[in-house]
Parts: sequence; structure tokens; C-alpha cells
Amino acid sequence: MTGALHAILVGLKRVGERLVAPLRSGEGPNKFRLSSVDTATTTIDGSVGWHNRPPATLACPQCGSDIYHRHAHDAIDCPRCRATFDGNEFDDLELIAFECPVCRTEMRHGTRHPERFGFPEWATCDACRYHWEFRHSY
Repeated sequence: MTGALHAILVGLKRVGERLVAPLRSGEGPNKFRLSSVDTATTTIDGSVGWHNRPPATLACPQCGSDIYHRHAHDAIDCPRCRATFDGNEFDDLELIAFECPVCRTEMRHGTRHPERFGFPEWATCDACRYHWEFRHSY
């Protein structure tokens, strides 16, 4: 009888360990942190500021082709018609999409204060949970 009782206790211990294992903090992929204090979203990674803006695809106003704009302060050059724009003219051009700098998928984006800014103030990747914010103190 003690052998059967011991087997039951060992089985219960294994079941308990399996139930508790996901709740323990470890070195696995679930290293969630807030990307910044004010975002109120749980993300894996993130950044703040225009200089950290994710790569963007813009529409050329002259020929309509896509312009890939990797860095926020670089010149904006159309590969098709050779139109060039200063990096500060970003908000004058039509934004097609932001690209997640982590997994390269298209990000959702939006503007919280359209009366103050003519460009997106945030972008979030649904695939890897990367989040970018323009700034936090308005």
C-alpha cells in the first residue's frame, strides 16, 4: 500500500510542477516589459523619439511609386523618378506603412493629437509586439 501511495504523491507533484511552471519567471521568450513608461501596453521591445522611428514606405508625389525611408533624418529619394525631399518633409508626403525593425512586418500606426501633428505618433507590430512612440509629454 505504501508503494501505491508513493506513486500517487509523485504523480500529484508532477502535475503541480506542470501547473506552476508557466507562472515562474525564467529566461524564456516571455520577458515582457513596458516599452516605455507611458504607453500602457505590454510589449517585448520598443523605442521612443523621432530619431528611433521605424522604417517607412512613402508615396512619391511626383510619380506615385513607393519610397523606402529607413532612417528618420535621411533625405527622402524616389528610386523611380529621382525626386528628392529633405527628411523634414516627411509629414508632407503620404505614409503608406511603417515596417517593424525587429521582424520586418507592417505595423499599425496612428495619431493621437491630429490637431498638433501631421504624422503618426505611434506604431505597433502585431507580430512581435514592438511599439514605437513619437514622444510622451504633450
